[in-house]
Amino acid sequence: MSEERNRQILPLFARPIYIVKNYTLTKEEREQVDKEKEIKMDNARKNFTSANSHVLENPIFKGLNSFLQQEVDKYFHEELQYKRSSPLRITQSWFNYNPKGTFHHSHTHPNSIVSGVYFVQGDRQPIVFERFENDHMFGGIIPEADKYNFYNCGNWKVTSKPGYLLLFPSSVKHGVVMNEHPEERISLSFNTFLTGIVGKARGLTELKL
Repeated sequence: MSEERNRQILPLFARPIYIVKNYTLTKEEREQVDKEKEIKMDNARKNFTSANSHVLENPIFKGLNSFLQQEVDKYFHEELQYKRSSPLRITQSWFNYNPKGTFHHSHTHPNSIVSGVYFVQGDRQPIVFERFENDHMFGGIIPEADKYNFYNCGNWKVTSKPGYLLLFPSSVKHGVVMNEHPEERISLSFNTFLTGIVGKARGLTELKL
């Protein structure tokens, strides 16, 4: 008789991607998204961003801003279990516009703790999260995998549907594949930073923000 064994895998040192579905913009919010496009930055024709990098400060986006802040709090305090004495606040926020033939290069978000992407329009260009080259499980040795999963993959694509919100550590590398379809891809990106007290006075690590 074979001996029954209990097995467990601990996903240590994970970089959790938080997905929230189905926030719908109001008519006024959706119209303002298009207005922000009237003054935009051309990023070497790779993609376009709104010149305004604090779009969520517009009172029109009060409902959206409240939703985003609420989910940031849930992700940071309830899922990641960081103390509420050092909450995150949204800093910069901007719109991305990807018409046909454009993409978004792989990048991270410096000077930010958690970053977010809310998808406004377009569902054919997934966001791609990537490992850094020195972050593979076995260092420079990369065995062939029978099936890709969260442990062995070099990158992972997440579908971008309108109304979806993704939150992730700002240090995680990510980008967007080429838009090969007529419909423009529109998203809102934002960064966050700590407030309150970080660290411990007795540990000589205290920082008041």
